[in-house]
Amino acid sequence: MPKYVKKFELTGQRMTLRKGLVLHRIRALRDFACVKKGDLGGWIESESNLATDYNLAWIAGEAKVYGAARVVGDAWISGNAKVYGQALINEEAAVDGNARIYGRAMVSDCAKAGRNARIFGDARIIGNAQIAGNAQVFGNALVSGNALVCDQARIFGKAMVYGYAQVFGNAEICGEAVIKYKERLGCDVKIESIDDFVTIFPIGAEKDVLTLTRCGMAFSVYFGLTWDELLAESGKKGVPKMYRNQYRSAIRFARSFFS
Repeated sequence: MPKYVKKFELTGQRMTLRKGLVLHRIRALRDFACVKKGDLGGWIESESNLATDYNLAWIAGEAKVYGAARVVGDAWISGNAKVYGQALINEEAAVDGNARIYGRAMVSDCAKAGRNARIFGDARIIGNAQIAGNAQVFGNALVSGNALVCDQARIFGKAMVYGYAQVFGNAEICGEAVIKYKERLGCDVKIESIDDFVTIFPIGAEKDVLTLTRCGMAFSVYFGLTWDELLAESGKKGVPKMYRNQYRSAIRFARSFFS
C-alpha cells in the first residue's frame, strides 16, 4: 500500500471572527482533484471540520467552516460560503457564493447551494437539488431529486420539494405541502397543504404540466399567469380550439376544487 500522506495542514494564517472564534487557513499537502500540493485553501476552526481521508473534500477560496460542522466525502466548499453549527456537507455536494449552511442542516449527494442561499435547522438538500438566489430552506424541509429553489423562495416546516419541481419568486412552501414531478410555483404564492393547489397534465400543445393555486395563479414551464390572464392568452387568435378548451376546463375544475 502507498504510504499515507495527510491531505492538509493548518498554516500560520489566522482569522478572528466575532466572539473571539479563531479560524486557520489550510494548505494542501498532496495533489488531489484539481488541488495541487502547496495550494492554500479556505478557513477552518479545527482539523475535524474537513475530512482527512483519501477523498476529494476541500474548502477553497475564502470559504469558512467552523463549529461542529463537517465537510466530508468529495464535497467542495468555495467562494465566501460559510458552514457552521452542526451542518454536514457530504458526498459530492457543492456550496459556493455567499451561501450559509448551519444548524443541523445537511447538503449531500450531488446537491448544490450557491449565491445567497440559506439552509438551516434540520433541512436536507439531497440528490441533484439546487438552492440558489436568496432562497431559504429550513425547519424539517426536504429538497431532493432535480428540484430547483431560487429567487426569494422559502421552503420550511415539513414541506418537501422533489422530482423536477421548481419554486421561485417569493413563493413559500410550508406546513406538510409536497411539490413534486414538474410542478412550478412562484410569485407570492403560499402553499401550506395539498389543498392549496391542483396539478393538471398533460395540457396544451406542449403537453405541459399546469399548476393552479387557490389564490388564482397558474404556472407551467412556459408561464406564470393569473387565471384570467391565462384565459385571455389561450383565447387569442391562432390558439387551436382544442387547447383553448383544455385551459378553460382546467380553470373550471380548479374553481370547483377550491370552492
